Amino acid sequence: MQDEKKEGMPQSTGSYKVERIILMNSSFHREVKIDFSKPITLSFDHSSEAQETSESDGFFGVGLTFSFKGIQEADFLAFSAEVKMIGIFEKVGEPAVSEDLFKKINAPAIIYPFIREHLHGLCQKGSVGNVLLPTVNFKI
Repeated sequence: MQDEKKEGMPQSTGSYKVERIILMNSSFHREVKIDFSKPITLSFDHSSEAQETSESDGFFGVGLTFSFKGIQEADFLAFSAEVKMIGIFEKVGEPAVSEDLFKKINAPAIIYPFIREHLHGLCQKGSVGNVLLPTVNFKI
């Protein structure tokens, strides 16, 4: 049953493999005195870009930068962080998903959980509490 071709579905003879995820940049800043009894508004921003690599054929990199800020009333910046990670991927054969589409949607979605985990750890060590980053839909 597994060998049957589904009608209308393109047959893939390849895939993309994660070679490694690399932390390129990480910064965290917080004010010494933060009044946690007052509400803090979190703002998030992200960007991604394809990177040229010096790897052999079939390898490429995609970078993802994620930043966030904790702002209190009167534009008081209580804390902020920015993290950039690059995923190195290998294209094997001819995958069903184009390389451009993979770089724009799939690769950032693969890298993002690593950034979420890293930022969560920074916030814990910075004593700003549990900061749970939202899920992100990279289909823009």
